[in-house]
Amino acid sequence: MYEKILVPLDGSALAERAIPHAREIARGPRSEILLLQAVNLPMPVVPEAVLVPDGKWLDEAKKEAARYLDGIAASLRQAGIRVRTLLDERPPADAILHVATREKVDLIVISTHGRGGLSRMLIGSVTDKLLRSATCPVLVVPAESKR
Repeated sequence: MYEKILVPLDGSALAERAIPHAREIARGPRSEILLLQAVNLPMPVVPEAVLVPDGKWLDEAKKEAARYLDGIAASLRQAGIRVRTLLDERPPADAILHVATREKVDLIVISTHGRGGLSRMLIGSVTDKLLRSATCPVLVVPAESKR
């Protein structure tokens, strides 16, 4: 039923909580997991601040993200799962929505970071944006188990 499963990752252990769920869903012979990491400039906390990284910053961030995704992909491949890795330079929610549309994804599996209150207002919620805007189902893995 779910042939293309998108798993957005940001390098954190919390984001990686989505992987076992995607892995379980991707047991079919035609299923494929797409691992995605958005690599872009962080937004300044103070609106008046301007970030001017040197020209190498984005290239290095992409290399680091590719190594990270390749490591996760290798373990999934060892389990017999088809995997592709993708990088995108858009902000996280925009990257996820763009890739989901371009790749005709059947399911997005994402872990929430469990932010709330002021932190959520300042940073925004990628998961909330996906739930409002995605054209495919979104499976949300909570930051903490309630068991």
